[in-house]
Amino acid sequence: MRYENRQPPEGINVVEHGWARDFILLVIGFFAGLALLCWLLLQLVAWSAKWTPFSWEQALTQSWTLDEQPGEQQRYLQQLADQLAQAGGLSPELTLQVRYSEDDTINAFATLGGNMMIFEGLVDAVDSEQGLAFVIAHEIAHIQHRHPVQAVARGLSMSLLSAMIFGQTDLAQLAGVGGNLALLNYSRQQENEADRWALQALHNHYGHVAGADELFRKLKEEHDDLVLPEWMSTHPDLDARIANLEKIARDNGYEMDGKLLPVIQGK
Repeated sequence: MRYENRQPPEGINVVEHGWARDFILLVIGFFAGLALLCWLLLQLVAWSAKWTPFSWEQALTQSWTLDEQPGEQQRYLQQLADQLAQAGGLSPELTLQVRYSEDDTINAFATLGGNMMIFEGLVDAVDSEQGLAFVIAHEIAHIQHRHPVQAVARGLSMSLLSAMIFGQTDLAQLAGVGGNLALLNYSRQQENEADRWALQALHNHYGHVAGADELFRKLKEEHDDLVLPEWMSTHPDLDARIANLEKIARDNGYEMDGKLLPVIQGK
């Protein structure tokens, strides 16, 4: 066999469609890969944060300890929260510290260190103890599943990644941003997880789950025109939330009718 040096084909190094398309694809691929890497990092950090010792959360929030004597309303809410925590099976190493605010906001939230804030507006908005108990149990569930510390870890990671990409170096400010994110919404999955835990706690404590959806039904009746579309919120819309609670109750065989207790009002 005889070998010979052949001439390369004409135009072998010529890109017919020009360099612009390859450059654009390269840039898109780079940023898509970077976004995927950041997303995976955030998921990993949030997932691993739930093993953070609870004592670290308590130490971080030690300055939040109440100095004044709790009033009648706060003692009632603390007692109700403790009963629901026991009924739902809150892990023994976790503790609850209920705080009561005389603010007309219809809300309650859980944050680091087992701290929970309940607003007067929420207490006034419900007629039955079960309607209030479901919201409290829902917040206890966030503490049980360590959602607040996961939210903080995710927020800090986002801040640090932002600093690395955009060059911001004020770590104190970043830490503040990350901490504040603990007060923001949780993911849809976490909300559903908390609803399941809360319904079980109500069923164990009262023997039924009647009244669990009371707040959502009242909000739907009174503020239906203000409800945001489902895609704009991490919470499902009210109809979806109510339907999901009924489905969970049916799937678990929970009794959906029962005696409702009045909410204790006091200061």
